Amino acid sequence: MTAANSFVTDFYYLAREKGLDAEQLIHDAGIDPSVIGAPEIRVATEKLAALQVSVFDQLGDEAMGLSDSPIPRGAFYMMGKIAVGELTLRDALLNGARLYQMVTDAYRVRLHEQDEEATLTFEMSSPQQDKYDLFAVITLLAWHRMSSWLITENVSLHEIYFDYPAPGHVDEYSYLLPGQHVFDSPVLGFSFSRHFLDRDVSQNGGTLKSFINNCPLELFLQPRQDFSISAAVKKILKQEIWDGFPKIEDTADRLHLTRRTLMRKLKEEGTSYQEIKDLVRRDRAVYLLKNRGIPVSEVAEAVGFSDPAVFARAFKHWTGVSPKEYRSDNN
Repeated sequence: MTAANSFVTDFYYLAREKGLDAEQLIHDAGIDPSVIGAPEIRVATEKLAALQVSVFDQLGDEAMGLSDSPIPRGAFYMMGKIAVGELTLRDALLNGARLYQMVTDAYRVRLHEQDEEATLTFEMSSPQQDKYDLFAVITLLAWHRMSSWLITENVSLHEIYFDYPAPGHVDEYSYLLPGQHVFDSPVLGFSFSRHFLDRDVSQNGGTLKSFINNCPLELFLQPRQDFSISAAVKKILKQEIWDGFPKIEDTADRLHLTRRTLMRKLKEEGTSYQEIKDLVRRDRAVYLLKNRGIPVSEVAEAVGFSDPAVFARAFKHWTGVSPKEYRSDNN
């Protein structure tokens, strides 16, 4: 997963302007300095997220110094704490807006409902401070992703309103915020079907910790369609496959669940930890086998099998053919 380099470049120059050691920050995030100012180069989304976290932490401001009024570190988490205790998305958004009104003057959130449409708008107190439009777009991403996560359903957007001109990396906006884009709008916000407001909040304090731990990475990924526990487990295993699969206890811990609860939830979804692990192994093996330059023995090792013969039997069980037959049929 990669992100537009323009975001990295904007964070880099923002860090410099705020007196931070920008070179050290991008080094710590694992970003090659040569990508700064090179819009054609994309950057791993995880590295972009790590850079943003560092800027947040060092400035102690979730507005990143891009507003006359700072937002205390942890405000987004506190909004989540309030939201998971509400019955519906409408209640969660209204009380989240009240929280922000109490802790900062950076912006005011308003929820408008008319006919079958709802619109969430953000009135920035000092938009002139946001020279890179970073604060604006991250605000939109944060509230949209939180809304979708709360009801475990992607809130599909009708129109997204930007109170600034279309940026050079406008194509990235279609990926991050799918919908009809309106630039140079008098307001900042987005509209969506009103029925989403009546959806029940399905999250809790435990799952909130997992969501927040994934932010801001979650913001820079394409809006999720699948919020199931099995999807979350699969995501973790895909990330860890190169270093060896984590034990089920470790995966449960990352999801802030007990081992027993994780197993029960997976069973309710009609799967198991082993089945998901086999799925990830199969997909990775299929991908590697399409590269004729990688010996089958190395493919076996890459997906967690020390014995190629055991891998061959497992692969035939998954696909109906042996690794060599699969490679022959697909080349």
